[in-house]
Amino acid sequence: MRFYFIAAVFLWLGAQAWAGTATDITGLYYTGTNNAGGLLAGGTTDAHWTVTYARVNGTNYTGNSTYAGASYVLAPGFIDPGYVANSSSAQWITAPGARTAATGGTINAGGDYLPGNGTTGNNSATYVYRLAFTIVGTGTGAATNNVSIALTLAADDQYSVYVNPALNTNGSVNAASSTLGGSRTAAWTNTSALYLQNFTDANGSTNASFVIGTNYIYVVVTNTSSVTGSSGSTALNASGLLVYQLGGATTINGQVIPEVGAILPVLGALGLFGWRHFRRRPPAAA
Repeated sequence: MRFYFIAAVFLWLGAQAWAGTATDITGLYYTGTNNAGGLLAGGTTDAHWTVTYARVNGTNYTGNSTYAGASYVLAPGFIDPGYVANSSSAQWITAPGARTAATGGTINAGGDYLPGNGTTGNNSATYVYRLAFTIVGTGTGAATNNVSIALTLAADDQYSVYVNPALNTNGSVNAASSTLGGSRTAAWTNTSALYLQNFTDANGSTNASFVIGTNYIYVVVTNTSSVTGSSGSTALNASGLLVYQLGGATTINGQVIPEVGAILPVLGALGLFGWRHFRRRPPAAA
């Protein structure tokens, strides 16, 4: 009996060593902003949001390569008219390699034209954006108290969100071994909030696991040109990502965590997003 009791004590102590309590969150930034939360100029890079992996026309890209690296802020003149509008606090970004015209144009100058036709086949294209942020707290390992991050995303054409996902050897997200935080298709006019949380409440089921220290939000954006399945077209199409929020709702144990200049400043609802409900381009021929 004593042996089992001692073993149980060691197991309990081991569990405590690999668990922690979150007390603060830092490093959450809107897309297209600098360290102070100010807007970056169109055509410049966003150091917070990085395209860590891209699969374009059957080829994988990682590191600082043609379609991977620091994201670029869309210049106002190149933002597709069908997109949710930029606000005073957030801007559209896109992957490296984007051009200013569907026929080519200038590369990495604030344009939003990237490869991507269809959801399968060699002409499909996926771009994985990553944001690193920090959960401050006591202990180490998984955060055991309730942590919730509310954010809103728009993307062209569709997105899937993960927190600290499993990665394949090529750097892509292993969806089968990761918990999906949320997803949406035809997402360039999206204005609904997504809650990433490690507990279950009225907002939905548990869809994230947080740790004390560095955490990552991955947003997988697929540029489909409205084609489902394989496409025979290699034309460039508009693609990008916008991350913002409709109010301050980052919480730890139900208490709002303010962070001025970041993705979740407690500044009230933005309410600045006008958009046009029309399809910006006809579907490409499958």
